[in-house]
Amino acid sequence: MDNNYLVPIGHRLREIRHSHGMTQEILADRLGVTPKHISHTECGKSSFSIENLIEFCNIFNCSLDYILLGKQDITLSRLPKEITQILYSGNDKEISRLIKYLNVYIELINNNNK
Repeated sequence: MDNNYLVPIGHRLREIRHSHGMTQEILADRLGVTPKHISHTECGKSSFSIENLIEFCNIFNCSLDYILLGKQDITLSRLPKEITQILYSGNDKEISRLIKYLNVYIELINNNNK
């Protein structure tokens, strides 16, 4: 893979890892690689295998689409797993219910800011 792609991918990986407060050493242990490999990947000098990218997404409950293409807001990876599961694979009823809850939350925020 061209380094022009590896650098932004590595930055997104580091951003996600940092947002979850995980060290390179702990992530390396979870993925079965060395901390040096994590460092090189985050700097764009190396890349994860497909298997490790998928496991990374499972560990942090984040989107591979965001990691590879930068197309998803990082804040989605901070949501509880149950909410992201509804967003990605929920049925229409579950998504509709979630949207109603979020609208109530937004209304509460707006009322508190007045």
